[in-house]
Amino acid sequence: MKSIKLAALIIYATIATLAVCSCNKSDNEEAARRIERLSRLDDSITVLAPSALDSINAGLKANRHDSTAWQEYRLRLARYYWLSDNPQRADSVSQNIIQYIRRQDNGYYDTHYTCKSPRLNSIMAGAIACQATRNHNFHKAPQLTIKLYSTAYWLYSHSDRKDNMPKTCANLADAYIQANDIPNAAKWYRRALFLVDSLNMPKKENITLYMGLAQIYLSLHDFQRAEIYYNQTERYFSLMSPQMQAYHITNLGNFYYYSHDYTKALHTFKRLEKLLVKNGMQNKFDMYICKVNLADVYLNLNRLDEARHYLSEAEPFFIKNDDPTAIYYCNTIRLGIAVRSNNTTDVRHILESEHIKQDIPYTMVDIRNKYLRGYYEQTGDYRKAYSNLQENIRYNDSLDHNRSNMRSAEIMARFTADTLQLHHDLALEHKNTDIQRANMKATTAVSVAVVLALLMTLWFMYTRKKQLQNQVSIMNLKLNNVRNRISPHFMFNVLNNKIVNSDKKEASELMELAKLIRTNLDMSSQPCMVLSKELEFVKQYIRVERYLLGDDFTFAIDIASDVDTGKVRIPSMFLQILTENAIVHGLKGIEGHKKLHIDITRENEATAIRVADNGPGFNACRALKKGTGLGIISQTIAVTNEHNKHKMRFEIKNLEDAEGNVKGCEATLKVPDNITFK
Repeated sequence: MKSIKLAALIIYATIATLAVCSCNKSDNEEAARRIERLSRLDDSITVLAPSALDSINAGLKANRHDSTAWQEYRLRLARYYWLSDNPQRADSVSQNIIQYIRRQDNGYYDTHYTCKSPRLNSIMAGAIACQATRNHNFHKAPQLTIKLYSTAYWLYSHSDRKDNMPKTCANLADAYIQANDIPNAAKWYRRALFLVDSLNMPKKENITLYMGLAQIYLSLHDFQRAEIYYNQTERYFSLMSPQMQAYHITNLGNFYYYSHDYTKALHTFKRLEKLLVKNGMQNKFDMYICKVNLADVYLNLNRLDEARHYLSEAEPFFIKNDDPTAIYYCNTIRLGIAVRSNNTTDVRHILESEHIKQDIPYTMVDIRNKYLRGYYEQTGDYRKAYSNLQENIRYNDSLDHNRSNMRSAEIMARFTADTLQLHHDLALEHKNTDIQRANMKATTAVSVAVVLALLMTLWFMYTRKKQLQNQVSIMNLKLNNVRNRISPHFMFNVLNNKIVNSDKKEASELMELAKLIRTNLDMSSQPCMVLSKELEFVKQYIRVERYLLGDDFTFAIDIASDVDTGKVRIPSMFLQILTENAIVHGLKGIEGHKKLHIDITRENEATAIRVADNGPGFNACRALKKGTGLGIISQTIAVTNEHNKHKMRFEIKNLEDAEGNVKGCEATLKVPDNITFK
């Protein structure tokens, strides 16, 4: 009898277990179908498909007003409104969703800052992210935007839609960029890339994240790295949604703008304008951003009528939506048009009528400062022009600091990733050893050997990591030491005193000298520079030196027709060093007419740059004693040639007449095509 009861109990338990498992399996399958259905709807909303609104309304009608499913469709309605012509309609919908979530489970969210249900966490995160996006796009309360995106990220990490975490990380990084916090922006973009890998998401999700990294390097004025990421993103352009295509082209246009290539910037923003019209987005937020950017580009191309036209079309939209940063930018363009038109009265009116109520991103301030310096020079207010220049110097110094920190962080991140990978490999190897230990002694011995090898490798990587930390610390100390030896601000303060107490002509000459020193500081921090910028700097240097060389000095630059100076890269300051050597060691102190000639030609898949003078000629002993310019050139060429197949060449020789008499000196630098600099 007892055996029968025991058997019946076992049967009942088995049936109950199977029933529970069946129910759980059914629930999981239903949840997966629901998430798949909502994901397809999200995709159609992203491209503003005509059927998207019909699908949302059908979902709302099919569910009760007090149900969780109804709120999920309300969230999609808020997203649709945000992408529509009336984005402000999304505010009330997202706020109602938040109030609904807070009422659930007797106010559980207000006490614990999370919901009991992962599904409710997903809805709450989406509603909060909508509010954050509204703030971010219209440049309102950047710190609140960061807080909202951080909250959305926390809720998504406890939800049934963890696939939204990388996108939220990227949005949070963009918010930090808007708040001028570049290191935190870089950190959140790296976390987004890590999550894409950890969650086994499609690799195409990395496309927009690499675009974000490009934006960070653009903010740091590291144009070379930014261009690498933009080019990498451009290859996958066809895989993006229309909104992401517009975002990419906008950032690419900004890249050309900040690189001062206004012709390419104009081409890029006109490409964006065509894309938006093609996708029926001519009345959306992206179009007005495109128009205000076009206005600024036309201004820099001195096409003032087009600039006024696009500004008049964009400005009312930003005033209507009370976007303080965009309004400030519109006023900046209006100010720039007045400066280019020599209308100082309009400039004063714009400045006096403006009421700035919140902090403006420095990228916007920097654009305005460029136009203001022209206004101050027109009105002869050199004190304000110089103060404006000093503000720009302080900002660039902070960029240098951020750039150094980011490079150090990148190095440490690589070694941390290597260490984590070794820990992972070690754990797998231990597991395999435990499984095989019982019957395979030989395999166990091999496994132990592999484990020891991994441990030794881990110890080696840890030692290298510590050494690298010390090297980075020493490098930062050396950089700070060099930077503090001769403070550029000391020189600018001295020049400022001279400018204030000088007449207009002398003040203008001193302003030229201040700009020369600033350009020198900027260029010397870069490993390489395009030849066109090097030539512009040399011309600026010659204008300053001409006062010391006298009227009997001639200077000429000849560039062969097959040389594109905008594409040829050479080590920074090389051309200036050769020019300065020719003047200091060749031309200064000689009697009679002084000549300096720069000749640029193409020779055997390389660019040849020759600097010649009519001085007393080159004396090796005298040159080595008097300076380090040639030493810097030789050391830089040696380091660069180590990691390049085709080598740079440098030679210096004396020029002789028919009788063998020295009639000058010629220095030649040959830079191969496709050479890389580190």
